[in-house]
Amino acid sequence: MELVKLEWHDSVAVISLNRPDAANAISLDLAAALRDVAQGIADEGQARCVIIRAEGKMFSGGGDIGAMIANKAALNTTAYGAFFESLVLGFHEAILALRAIGAPMIAAVNGTAAGGGMSLALACDLVLVSPKAKFVPAYPGIGLSTDGGMSWSLPRIVGPKKAMQLLIDNRPVAADQAERLGIASAILPEEGFDAAVLERARAMARLPRQALSTIRSLVEDSTGHSLAQQLNMELKAIGKLAVAGDAMEGLDAFSGRRPPAFSD
Repeated sequence: MELVKLEWHDSVAVISLNRPDAANAISLDLAAALRDVAQGIADEGQARCVIIRAEGKMFSGGGDIGAMIANKAALNTTAYGAFFESLVLGFHEAILALRAIGAPMIAAVNGTAAGGGMSLALACDLVLVSPKAKFVPAYPGIGLSTDGGMSWSLPRIVGPKKAMQLLIDNRPVAADQAERLGIASAILPEEGFDAAVLERARAMARLPRQALSTIRSLVEDSTGHSLAQQLNMELKAIGKLAVAGDAMEGLDAFSGRRPPAFSD
């Protein structure tokens, strides 16, 4: 069975986690498969938008607890520590590979995203959810700290103090609360959820890829810059884009009162 499936809808790549009988838990093999799929998409260079979704009732229950328990019982402390580190490292490699694709990413959450599953969703640019979606930090409940970048992404979305509260409380965050907090970008109807997400992705795929990638970088880097530094970064970035083909096409389309046809 393919642990991670890939389908193409024109220039939209749809990645599906495919361990529904194990709550789409992130195992060593699933992390490696996710990394390989992401690297393949990046190498091909055709994706203008990426959707990450899941088969079954859960988006992902996070790290593979079953494998953790089995290895804890079978290995000594040193060997178990090495196993655990390799599991987390594999997950991190998958997230970095996804981010390296250079196209906008949408998490389509139509169920529970817990622990690493929540981290994976937060690593995306947009998080579209159904009313069934729930987000659970999960880590402190089993004596662990965060992985998958949650300590980076969550404070940037909700603020440091709110992030600490959510992590310490470790309570499920329902779809409506997630939308209010900014964790979820929008709530879509459960009926026809996948089709509605794909429609959003196709609209994003019509936008200029290089401009979106530059905007992402500017937003990510902004917290480490003063206003003067950020203004300088914006000046360099927009100046470079202004003379590129897509910006020229955008101006021509605006002048001609027609939809733009971006090529990059």
